[in-house]
Amino acid sequence: MNSPDFSGYNGFMMRFQTKTLRNVLAAVLLAAVVIPDSAAALVIHASHRAFYEIQIGRVDSNSQIVDARGRMVAEWSRACDGWASSQRLVVSMAPGEGDPINSEVVMTSFEALDGTLFSFDSETRIGGETVEAVKGSAERAGPGQAGRATYNVPRGMVVDLPADTVFPFEHTIAVIEAAEQGQVRAFSHYFDGSQPENAPMAVNSLILGKARDAADGGENSFGALSAHKWWPVRLAMFASSAGKGLNEEPEFEMTQILQDNGVVRRFEFDYGEFSLVAALVEIEEIAPPRCD
Repeated sequence: MNSPDFSGYNGFMMRFQTKTLRNVLAAVLLAAVVIPDSAAALVIHASHRAFYEIQIGRVDSNSQIVDARGRMVAEWSRACDGWASSQRLVVSMAPGEGDPINSEVVMTSFEALDGTLFSFDSETRIGGETVEAVKGSAERAGPGQAGRATYNVPRGMVVDLPADTVFPFEHTIAVIEAAEQGQVRAFSHYFDGSQPENAPMAVNSLILGKARDAADGGENSFGALSAHKWWPVRLAMFASSAGKGLNEEPEFEMTQILQDNGVVRRFEFDYGEFSLVAALVEIEEIAPPRCD
């Protein structure tokens, strides 16, 4: 097998697809919900494994990408001392000219219930060859405290995290609580280990209206796990610029159909020129652990 060509047009498309895929999985982490033992139990999070089918959504006339097909598996499972998550995304994107580019992204993470530790490990492969990888952990005294992320891959990378930085599950707590209370907006700085050159990023979350009934909309025929009210939530992720503040334009935007138990029925990832849609096609409940 020939190695991927990172020169010229092919190189541009591969770099573009790498950025697109890592943003997709960052957005999936944003949909994970956990309620720490000390928090008000506004949401009962479901440990589950969800399967999604990915297709192209909107395509503008000037889009570099004209078609996409793929699948994604996302899992959130409760451990005795935290929550573990894993995602695997396989997608083929077709540019306006040239052959489709086949990619795979695998990501795992763990977040401690007390908010002191977040570990992460992800790898992106194009044409079977690894083109990007990150691995490391972030530590702090607790939520609302400054911390530091240290990377094993790329080795030597360190990211300082200000006191208002939240980890993925923390962020979603704020969004779900805001939705339950009838608020329309939640904003926070955010760290999930991806894109260390832009970390910590910022997420602006808009809750688009009141909760909808479980029977409304699609992707609702999966038994008890899908029999929950939901909100449409619009998220915009902004990158930092070498300590100079946030970029004015978001890295990407996403709309998700988020249930009150943490299950996401549908994602739409908006990249300006085109969008990707991930629709729930199957879901499995994961039994909780037996802890002392």
